[in-house]
Amino acid sequence: MADERQLISPFMVHLGIDIVSMQGGKAEVAVTLLPELLNSGGMAHGGLIATLADGAAGAAVFSVMARDKMAVTTDFNLTCLKSTAAGLLTAKGEVIHQGRRLIRADVEVFSDSDLVAKAGVSFMVIERPVPSES
Repeated sequence: MADERQLISPFMVHLGIDIVSMQGGKAEVAVTLLPELLNSGGMAHGGLIATLADGAAGAAVFSVMARDKMAVTTDFNLTCLKSTAAGLLTAKGEVIHQGRRLIRADVEVFSDSDLVAKAGVSFMVIERPVPSES
């Protein structure tokens, strides 16, 4: 789903985050923990967990939007429950409210089968900018 990753967030592509599934207001994204994604204590960096959660929420939202629209994060709340140092991190996002201008998604982040974080993300729906011809 490389095309969808690029539309949702080129930053996800840069970090190696993959879209596992995305449809009907639900999405799952995943990343393998590599040394460069860890903090100085050898644990998954909090910024990576936040990006993974935002990406799962964004992919869930993207799955229910018209392609001439996009959603930008307006509110983000992350609760880290447990640290993790190795393996595969996955985030599962689900749209819980879809209005005309605002969309809300909830996310759970797992290390293997252990719940490590929960997030709530709100998005504002805007027109997708037309790329300029440079």
